[in-house]
Amino acid sequence: MKAVIILSAGHGKRMKSPLPKVLHKVAGKSMLQWVIDAAKTLNPDQIITVISPELKTHETLKSTDIVVQEVPQGTGDALKLATQKLQQNIEKVFLLCADTPLLQAEDLKNLENTTADLTLIGMKIDDLSKSYGRIQLNEKCYPVAIRETKHDPEAKKISIANTGVYAFNAKMLKSLLPKLEIHPDSNEFYATDLLELAVCEGYSSELFLAKEENFLGVNTLVDLSEAEKIMQCRLKANHMLNGVHFSLPETSYVHYDAEIGSGTIIEQSVHIGENVKIANNVTVFGFSYLSNCTIKSGVTIGPFSHLRNNAIIEEHASIGNFVEVKGSTIGKSAKAKHLSYIGDAVIGEKTNIGAGTITCNYNGFEKFKTHIEKNVMIGANTTLVAPVCIGESAYIAAGSVITKDVGANNLGITRTEQQEKSEWATNFRTKYIKI
Repeated sequence: MKAVIILSAGHGKRMKSPLPKVLHKVAGKSMLQWVIDAAKTLNPDQIITVISPELKTHETLKSTDIVVQEVPQGTGDALKLATQKLQQNIEKVFLLCADTPLLQAEDLKNLENTTADLTLIGMKIDDLSKSYGRIQLNEKCYPVAIRETKHDPEAKKISIANTGVYAFNAKMLKSLLPKLEIHPDSNEFYATDLLELAVCEGYSSELFLAKEENFLGVNTLVDLSEAEKIMQCRLKANHMLNGVHFSLPETSYVHYDAEIGSGTIIEQSVHIGENVKIANNVTVFGFSYLSNCTIKSGVTIGPFSHLRNNAIIEEHASIGNFVEVKGSTIGKSAKAKHLSYIGDAVIGEKTNIGAGTITCNYNGFEKFKTHIEKNVMIGANTTLVAPVCIGESAYIAAGSVITKDVGANNLGITRTEQQEKSEWATNFRTKYIKI
C-alpha cells in the first residue's frame, strides 16, 4: 500500500497576497489542486495534506486526509505530523510540495518504480546561483546528503539540485523522523536531513533526474507568472497536436478544462476561460473573450466578441465584432455581426440580428427572456424589452423599441413620423455666429 503526503502549510509571505499561496491559480486551477491531481495518478491508498489552520475548511481538500500544522516548524515537523495519520499497512510514502504546480505524472511514475529505501528526484541546473538545495553524491553516484546553500555556500558548486520530491520506505521513515534535529538558526526541522540520516544507518538511496521546469517552486507572484507561462505552453501544445491552430499561441490564454475540436482556428489575443467547449472547424477571431459557453461546429466568433454565462452558439452561426452573448442560445446559421448585446434570449435559426440591437433583460430586480423565432430580421439599432416574443419570419424595423410581442410574418415598428423644418439649421446658427 502507498500514501502521498503533500506539504501545504507554508504561509507564503513572499507572495504578498491575502490569498494563501497554494490557492493561487495556474491556468484556472489552484496550485494545490494541480499537485493533488498529480498525486492521484499514483492511485494511492491515502493522500494526506499538511495545511495551515486557514485552509482546514477549503473544499479542495475534501478528497484528502488533512493534518493541521498549527505552528510552522519546517518540513520535517510537517512530515512527522503527517506520518501519525498514515493508515496501517502503508509500505511506501511519497512526499510532494503543494507549490509545484508543474509536476508531471511521468516523473511520479518513475519514482514509484524504484526499489531503494529512499529515492529522490533531482534536476540538473545551469544557473548555479539559484538557491535550491544541492544533492551530494558518493563515488558510485548514489545520493548521500542534501546541502542547503544558505548554510553551505560551497554547495553552490554542485549542479544537481533537490526538487523536494521523495519516495520513502514507510518503516524507515517512521524510524528516522524522531532523530531529526532542530536547526538552531531557524528553529525548524528539515525533511532534507532524512537522506543523510538514512545513508548513515545503512539504508539504500537512489536518485533520478527530471526536467527543472517540472519542479518550479512558486514563492512569489513573479514565480507564479513563470509557472503560468509554462503551463500555457503545455496546454496549447496539446491542443495543437490535436489539430487546433493557434495563430499566435503566446498571446492567448487557455483554461485547463477547455475542450477544443480539431480544425478550429484561434487567432491572436483570445481568452478561453473556464467551462468552454468548442467543436470542430470553429474560427475565433482575435481579442475575443469566452467563458462558460458551448460553440458548435462551423461557427465564427469575433473579433472582439464576448460569450459568457452558458451561452450556446449552434452550428454555422456567426457572432461578430463587439457582440456580447450572455445566457442565450443562438440558433443554427443565425447571425449577430455587429455591436449588439444578447442577454437571456433564444434566437431561432437563420435569424439576423442587426447592428446595435439590445435585449433589455433586467429591470433592476428580475431577469426576463426574449424569444425570437427562426428567419426573423431584426433591424439595426433595435431595443427589445423583455419579456417579448418575435414570431417566425417577422421583420422589426430599424430603430424600433419593441415592448410587445410581434406575430409571425408581421412587421414591428415603433418610429414616430419624421418631420422636416425648413431653414431651421440656418436660423439656429445665426443665434451664435456673428457676421
